[in-house]
Amino acid sequence: MSDVPREVIIEILSRLPVISLLKFRCVSKAFKTLIDSPKFIKAHIKQQQERNPNAHLNLFLKAHNESDNLFSLEFTSNTSTQHHPKVLDHPLKQLDGPTQVLGSCRGLVLISNRMSNNGVWNPSTKRFRKLPVWEFNPSRNSSGRAPHEWGPGFMQISGGFGYDKDGEDYKVVTIGQWYHPDDEPKMVSEVMVYSLRYGGWKKVEDSPYWLVKEENGTAAGGALYWLVTKEPFSCVRSLILVGLNLGTERFEKVPFPVGLGKPFQLNLAVLGKCLCLISGYCISAKNHVLDHVDMWMMKDCGVEQSWVKLFTVEQLDGRQNFSSLKPIAYSGTGKEVLLEMDNTKLLWYSLEKKSVKPAKVSGGLEAFESFVNLGTLVPLYYGGGDEKGTKKGMEERDDSVIEEL
Repeated sequence: MSDVPREVIIEILSRLPVISLLKFRCVSKAFKTLIDSPKFIKAHIKQQQERNPNAHLNLFLKAHNESDNLFSLEFTSNTSTQHHPKVLDHPLKQLDGPTQVLGSCRGLVLISNRMSNNGVWNPSTKRFRKLPVWEFNPSRNSSGRAPHEWGPGFMQISGGFGYDKDGEDYKVVTIGQWYHPDDEPKMVSEVMVYSLRYGGWKKVEDSPYWLVKEENGTAAGGALYWLVTKEPFSCVRSLILVGLNLGTERFEKVPFPVGLGKPFQLNLAVLGKCLCLISGYCISAKNHVLDHVDMWMMKDCGVEQSWVKLFTVEQLDGRQNFSSLKPIAYSGTGKEVLLEMDNTKLLWYSLEKKSVKPAKVSGGLEAFESFVNLGTLVPLYYGGGDEKGTKKGMEERDDSVIEEL
């Protein structure tokens, strides 16, 4: 292989699935060092993120009413084929409760059984890293008041998981919020960020907004996004779109697309690597049945002019009326988009024909949430372990390893 240019070697290997690369690590020390190097892992992620007509689409399904509640589902390039979910073994599997998927990013998944049992998992390499427990303490906030000094109120905890592209770091975000309508300040917030690279929690800028529906943040373009209001119980027209920049760790207000109108409902999703806004509209204010849903995409995160309307889905005929739709992923050809309908069904939307057809999935799951499972080699050694100090050395050895191969 000495006559093969180094770029060609990386190009060939980076196109292979993780399961093949894990086998090739056993071929020789040189192969192992190359495949484990940060430069190669980046090249492999880039290839996995590109649409490939022959590639398979892998999903996680988090079932709502099953004891074994995490499933894997693989779609082939033929969108008409029958597909079967498989029970997924994972590090937090237990008998006394379901496991939550709090976020997924570039092949890593944040899973949790309860507040004190959370971790980041790479399903492809089977590596798992348990996160240290962080106890929320509202007295640390800027109000300087302890919880027992507050009047009646309520609280919520949300968060998210994303990638800081500038710092090349994966970050877990947890947000605790308390609302006491009879006190000043009425709302108290605490935002904590855990860095996989440096291995610790730290307090960052408090959220000036109330997160809607306790939803976890949507990760796209180096930020986590939420729909928020200035106070709880506000109407849809009061919603604001904000992003937590994972590099600066500050909240930034994001403009809605021009032409959004007055939707009945708004939701967020990610399609490919871009943030999506799903806006649902009713025929009349008295009728809460959706007439249609618009799918908007922000191609350049934070830039108002980059919003584009991808497509519109009209209400389905017959008994298949939907109350919500969420885009999940493109097909391998890029001509279809996989949609999740009402957390109960998966549909294929044809961008060319502007039509919808059911995705053929067996297994009888009654209610679920879908997450894209990108097969990558991303390690979890940042912040501790024997490999932490080897990252720089790996980068320096990339060229010499390729020459050896």
